[in-house]
Amino acid sequence: MAKYTEFCEQILEKVGGKDNISNALHCMTRLRLNLKDRSKIDIGEVKGIKGVLGAQFSGEQFQIIIGQHVSEVYPEFCAMAGLGAAQAVDENLDEKEPFDIKKVPAKLLDYVSGSIAPTLPIMMGAGFFKMFYAILGPDLLKVLPNESALMQTLYIVGNAGFYFMPIFVAWGAAKKLNTSIPIAMLLSCLLIDPNILNLVEAGEPFNVYGFIPMQLNNYTQSVLPSLLMVFALSYVFRFFDQYIPRSIKIIGVPFATMFIMLPLTFCVLAPIGNWMGMGLSTFFSAVYDIAGPLAIALIAAFWPFLVATGMHIAVIQIALLNLTTLGYDPIVLAGSNIANYALMGMAVAYFLRTKGEEKQMAGANVITLIVGGISEPTLFGVLLRNKRAMICQIVGGFIGGLVGGILKVAVYTMGAANFLTVLQYAGGPGTNFVYACIACAAAFVAAAAVGIVIGFGDGGDGLKNFKGKKAKKA
Repeated sequence: MAKYTEFCEQILEKVGGKDNISNALHCMTRLRLNLKDRSKIDIGEVKGIKGVLGAQFSGEQFQIIIGQHVSEVYPEFCAMAGLGAAQAVDENLDEKEPFDIKKVPAKLLDYVSGSIAPTLPIMMGAGFFKMFYAILGPDLLKVLPNESALMQTLYIVGNAGFYFMPIFVAWGAAKKLNTSIPIAMLLSCLLIDPNILNLVEAGEPFNVYGFIPMQLNNYTQSVLPSLLMVFALSYVFRFFDQYIPRSIKIIGVPFATMFIMLPLTFCVLAPIGNWMGMGLSTFFSAVYDIAGPLAIALIAAFWPFLVATGMHIAVIQIALLNLTTLGYDPIVLAGSNIANYALMGMAVAYFLRTKGEEKQMAGANVITLIVGGISEPTLFGVLLRNKRAMICQIVGGFIGGLVGGILKVAVYTMGAANFLTVLQYAGGPGTNFVYACIACAAAFVAAAAVGIVIGFGDGGDGLKNFKGKKAKKA
């Protein structure tokens, strides 16, 4: 018997069986399922499975919070569910649900998050190289010159993870929509082909097929052009795959699809995606200029509650767009990372103010959160169960976020989710990293101080203060 066989069997049973699952993905801590009939789900029963830290619907996805070992559970779950790992079943065989305008935002969010989620390991892997390049370089510790072989290696790898983002996102989107991955990647490669970039740099007009004018844009590090392109590709490829005779399908489908998609991508969809990205960047830059400190403070104060409800999935897309358009994120990740340190401060205070069996659990949560970077046990086991813990998080997050907002900190790359989260602020000016350390420390200290002072109560939830309540004298 495999390690997680019984665990996966229980999940399959509580989500309506393997026939009710159309797609399965995972992120760092969650198993993400797309279900055919969500009415078959009893969230309470899923949460009751030993080893499940929480469960919720987020848009069209049903997310089961397992922890950092979800990557070990995932292959076994897919094998038992009859799904290829990170590969959707053929949804074209399913009965199509009627169009509902009310479901469009949720479906759009599901498409964007489902397309970008598979690329997060790339962002984080390359992000560490970018972080070390910034930390060791002249802008911060001044350990090595930028011309050194090590620094050049760090720069090349770190830059590649974001430079080729159109290709990575096209791969994720093609998997999400169950369309041709090879053609999606070829089209996205063309977006950043050196020949195309040379035309853009030269500024010389160019016509696709000699008569269709092409917009001269640089699409490196962009995501929206690829998302729009793959969405259209899913329909074009399906059309030709259905109507081209089987005898010439192996040649005819790829050629006909590329023939249509080439001008559609370069002359229509990619420019629209570029305009959308520029518009969003302008909008968020304006928001940051007007309400930057307050916006970051509010995100830092309430981010864990957004995570608990799944609403962070919508907001995090803003951060990813900022990273791929501005090169940094001054709002969402800037605030959410500070919130992480406030949560750590609250967890430490909770550990100091409890005793007995609860203290053992609190100690495990501190290690899991600060060292392992897994927030779910603290989030669902403490924060959402206790009003005073909520006060610690909100006060600590708000103070740290306000400090970060005033100092104009920004996140330049993806990275660790534990006590090293502050390294995500490396990559820009050296002062940005120093200011981020100050803001994160302020959040941690403020949350911990509030928790130590006010305690966590001694009600029916089992949380005890050191002193407790004194018995009244008769």
